Amino acid sequence: MDLAGFVVVVILIVTLVIILSERINETAAALFAMSVAGGVLYIAYGFTFREFVLLMEWDTILFVTAMLIVVAVAATSGMFQYISLILLKRTQGDPRRIFVTFNIFVYVISLFLDPLPIMLVMGAFTVEVCKVIDMDFRPLLISEVVVANFASIPSFVGSIPNLVIAFSANIDTTLMALVLFPLSFILFGVTIYILLRWYGPQLAQESCEDWNLLYIVEPISMIKSKHDFYLSIIAMSILVLGFTIGALRVEASLIAMMVASGMLVFSHQRSEKLVQQLSWGTIFFLVGLFGIIAALNRSGVIDEFVNGVTTFVGNNIFIGMSFLIWIPGFVLSVIDNVPIAALLAPIGESLGVLNPVVPLSLLIGVNVGGYMIPFGDAPNMIAVTQAREGGRPISFIEFTRVALPLGFIHLVISTLYCFAVALLFVPFG
Repeated sequence: MDLAGFVVVVILIVTLVIILSERINETAAALFAMSVAGGVLYIAYGFTFREFVLLMEWDTILFVTAMLIVVAVAATSGMFQYISLILLKRTQGDPRRIFVTFNIFVYVISLFLDPLPIMLVMGAFTVEVCKVIDMDFRPLLISEVVVANFASIPSFVGSIPNLVIAFSANIDTTLMALVLFPLSFILFGVTIYILLRWYGPQLAQESCEDWNLLYIVEPISMIKSKHDFYLSIIAMSILVLGFTIGALRVEASLIAMMVASGMLVFSHQRSEKLVQQLSWGTIFFLVGLFGIIAALNRSGVIDEFVNGVTTFVGNNIFIGMSFLIWIPGFVLSVIDNVPIAALLAPIGESLGVLNPVVPLSLLIGVNVGGYMIPFGDAPNMIAVTQAREGGRPISFIEFTRVALPLGFIHLVISTLYCFAVALLFVPFG
């Protein structure tokens, strides 16, 4: 590693520390770090900023932007609240059935949406509904955060880290779904079983005497815009169809951008407001992050890092999978999972030559590592904030004593599952 590479590594470490401290906005820190890294490349190699920018993963950035547009339209339409209220009425006020139903719904929508918008929409709805029926919403909020994170493991569009890893590590999305869907089902079953035993006495004591009040509310009243409601259903259908039919050989980023831009076109006058409501902080955070990764790549740091890990792993796929699951899932769980995904994705791609299941294990690590502690990721903090604003705060200990053991169990199950599946891809004879 030359001096320029060393300086870029220092920039990355300092940026991660700043992000972890939460004293400076993560987007501002990432963009500033990218600018400094660009200056280092210019001084060291005469690499212009234009050349530097062209190295960045713009297809991934545009894909994320497109998906955020789709989520913005769907979330503001009231579609999720509409479906949730219909499902809630079928529980007849039974707290255990409410608990299971809401988590099943979160599991399903987590296949299409990032955990952050899910908690923004479903978290707020959960708090309001539970207050109406006089039910403690804290068990639901904690469980929804956990489920929203691991349920996205098999989905290409289920979370931003998934997009980063799938693009950067050249993962076969069909194989990704086939291998990881059964795992997500197993984790969901284990999670619901454990949480029902943990919260069982508390849920049994809930009266929910006022649940009949929900029958007064018509589900159709949840829909804020019928136009956006139907537009969202059509768009989601096209996305799922487009991502599923791999025979078309159409890039996922192109499909997503066509659908997202089409939604804005058919939103007419509301398109400007929808664009303003986009999570631009997330988008520019990715721009800064991919800029730093591009600098690491140009200075040769990524190659040396990958070579070092592959030398350590050798031809042992089990060590490789353990590394990609436990390092981001447990050791680095206090750091935002997006930069961890971007940093480790090249290792996943390199180790993929040993066994196609190895890079898939990184998806497990970055998603499970996001919910072990309250400040591990943004959705966790959203849930904690919603609980505090709802009048029943979730303490650090209360969150961690549930999420941390669950996360550890999930990592153990996932490791054993990946070991077993990887053996199916080992040639015999």
